[in-house]
Amino acid sequence: MKARYPNLELIEYKFKQFVFSEGEGILKNTCFPTFRADVFIQTWADTATGFNLKSGFAGQALTDEYTTVIEMRWRVYTDDDKRKWRDCDDVIYGVFFGNELAYVFINPKEQFFEDLKNRKMLAQREAMGTYDSLDGEAKQTKIDGE
Repeated sequence: MKARYPNLELIEYKFKQFVFSEGEGILKNTCFPTFRADVFIQTWADTATGFNLKSGFAGQALTDEYTTVIEMRWRVYTDDDKRKWRDCDDVIYGVFFGNELAYVFINPKEQFFEDLKNRKMLAQREAMGTYDSLDGEAKQTKIDGE
């Protein structure tokens, strides 16, 4: 089955909605968010692609699905008058399989970047234990339905 091209505008919209609803503490003084998307195709062993269904049915057939990794960098205001700003050190990454958000990490481990370089991102369940942030804080974000 041929994979459908991802809708990048929809993906950016969903990512923004998720980040700004989940990350109020981090992003309340945010200005100038910038996004970069990296899109590639992955082949999965079943029709659930990268979502590792806990229950339900997935057909046992090789399935191609587009993976989109979206990167968000931003600047934050440093004064109350909102005249001064600085680049934020943290970077947020979201991984989509098709047009659906699978997981989000802030400052993931080096393994994330190796897998991105090799165009082989982990499925949702495996990613949660492998790509955790470097500083040891619980900065991974679980998506509903996991």
